Formats: sequence, structure tokens, C-alpha cells
Amino acid sequence: MLSKQSEEFLTKLRVELLFRGKSEEQIDEIDEELRDHLTICEQQGKDVSDIIDTPVQDYANRFARHMPFANQLAKYMTYFILFMIAVFTIPDLFTKSFTLSVGYILNIFFIFFINVIVGLYVIKMLILKFGDKKRLYVLAFLTGFPIFGLMVLSTYLTEKFPIYNIVTLNQQQSIILGIVLLIAVMLACILLKQKVYALIILALCMPNIVACLFAKDNSQYIYISVIGLVILTFVFIAFNIYQFWKESRTNKSK
Repeated sequence: MLSKQSEEFLTKLRVELLFRGKSEEQIDEIDEELRDHLTICEQQGKDVSDIIDTPVQDYANRFARHMPFANQLAKYMTYFILFMIAVFTIPDLFTKSFTLSVGYILNIFFIFFINVIVGLYVIKMLILKFGDKKRLYVLAFLTGFPIFGLMVLSTYLTEKFPIYNIVTLNQQQSIILGIVLLIAVMLACILLKQKVYALIILALCMPNIVACLFAKDNSQYIYISVIGLVILTFVFIAFNIYQFWKESRTNKSK
């Protein structure tokens, strides 16, 4: 069994190579070879510090030069980008009216940037720094607060300063377009064998759909949709806490 330091090194190396667009098959081969080598050395009492103390970026360079770029990461990132755009757009269509403005489009790009580009970069840096430690999960969770705050501020500024209104849809047009896009995205997720993402976008749209059906005015609509989002947030947090607790119990029993 590998030491904790060696396991962390292999985890960091895997993350570094994944972010460089290398295929999982190639990474698995390297991981298996290194794991066997480190295991044998540690069992024989040999010093492995010359490997695990090497900066992960430098060690990854030894393999990356001879590993072709895998288009799997680019493909998955394209799917993810399209899904995130749908997540930030479709729920807003289930409203009393929907206005597409220049500010709204810029807000989508900004939210996407801080969530995907900045978010992935921060996660990568945290993994490379802390490996698979509890501090990683705590810091990743805390990082979400300023990102969420920036999203709220950006959305508020968009409503105050739309810059230029491109098109305005009435409630009927907005809801019909929302239903069509929601069904299209869910079908695409199912066809790509990503049913979880289909459920995610449906869950995100449900508070606004319920608000559209039962709200009599804008204040009720906001009240119902906010309560729905809060409930979804608590369910999501509770689920993750349960998963973490379940995983901890499994690890302790081994």
C-alpha cells in the first residue's frame, strides 16, 4: 500500500495531465506504472523523495512531450460550455416576460467565465497544492461564496443597466421557447448518456415554472422562485454531506 505522500503525488500528476488534454487511457498507464514502481520501492525501504518531491508540472513535462493531445477534453468542455449557457439562460425564460439585452448576454459570459474558467483554475490549483485533503473541500466550498457574490452583483447590474434591449418576449412566447429549449437540452443529455445533467437543468427550472403557474404578480413570482431555489440549495448541500459521510464510513471500514 502506498504512503499518503505518494498517493497525493499521483493524484496531482493525474490532474495536471488531465488539464493538459491527455486521454484517461494514457494517464492510467502512467499512473499504474508509477504506482507499481513506488510501491516496490517503499516495500523495499528505498527513498522515493526524488520522485514525489519533484514539482508536478516538471514531472508532467517528461510525459506530456510524448503524449498526443486527446480531443476528449475539448469535446467534453464544449458539451459543458453549451450546458452551462443553457443553465444560465433557460430558467429565465419561465417568467412573466423575457428581455434579451446586451447586458444580459455580457452577464452570461461573465458568469460563465467566473464559474468555469476561474472555477476550474482555482480547483486545479487547490488540488495541486493540497492533494486529496479535507482542507481542499473546505477551501473549494469557501471559494464559492465570492463567486456567488459576483454573480449576484453582475445580475443586479444587468437589470439596472441593460445597455440595449435586443428583443422582448411576452409571457406566452417566453414560456413556449423555454419549454422547447428545456426539452431539447434534456433530450441531448439523455442521448449523450448524461441523465444526471437532464435532471439538474429540470430541477433548476422547476422553481420558475412553479412560480409562473401559481404567482399572481411579480412579487409572488420572486417569492416562490427564491424559496424554490433555497430548497434546492439545501437539498444539494444535504446530499453532498451525506455522500461525504458515506464515503468516510466506507474508507474507515476498509
